[in-house]
Amino acid sequence: FKWNKYREVIHQAWVINLNTRIVFITTLVLLIAGTVIIYFLEYNYSLEEHKGLGKVVTAFFASVTPRSAGLHTFNTGSLLTPTILIIILLMWIGGSPASVAGGIKTSTFALAILNVISLARGKDRVELYRRKVSDISLRRAHAIIFLSLIVIGISVLLVSSFDPDKKLLDIVFECFSAYSTVGLSLGITQQLSEPSKFIIILTMFLGRMGTLTIMMAILKKVTHLSYKYPEENILIN
Repeated sequence: FKWNKYREVIHQAWVINLNTRIVFITTLVLLIAGTVIIYFLEYNYSLEEHKGLGKVVTAFFASVTPRSAGLHTFNTGSLLTPTILIIILLMWIGGSPASVAGGIKTSTFALAILNVISLARGKDRVELYRRKVSDISLRRAHAIIFLSLIVIGISVLLVSSFDPDKKLLDIVFECFSAYSTVGLSLGITQQLSEPSKFIIILTMFLGRMGTLTIMMAILKKVTHLSYKYPEENILIN
């Protein structure tokens, strides 16, 4: 809204809605932050063979590809542990909603961060750009994050049990990559046992279809509630 010279309220429609703004800003932050972090971490290691602009481009590509591209321009097995952890985070976040990318999606990650900031500031709602984020969106975001960590955690546990000779970091990387349908690996995929490969396949299926979507399809869905219970607060932390 804005006022004209006659003090009349004029409504201006949004050309870009809140969802698009959140997705755009989150994607931009992930690309820039990922590129900068990988550039400085791998400057004297996997990026050592590149010169000048080549280092920046390679670091940028390494920041983009974990979010469902599945391509790489250097040996992932030669990366430093901090870089691998950053790539795991990028794979887990994935791409944006309404796309073919995997992961929990950029909007889900952004809503979780915004909710934490809102709670820390003592607010009872999440507000952004003069808009209030719906409660159902926040509930779905936290449910997706929780279920993704449960699926990946069980996958890591089972693969570690079937292949105890493999390094835990390699298994974690493999499971996160499978859930987000990225295609990156630290080189242990072909060495896994048959049960572990089945777990990886199942993890990919759950990540691709969406665990919450599958649960909603299986469980009976209540379309309308004609009653409401008294509300109570639960002690947290």
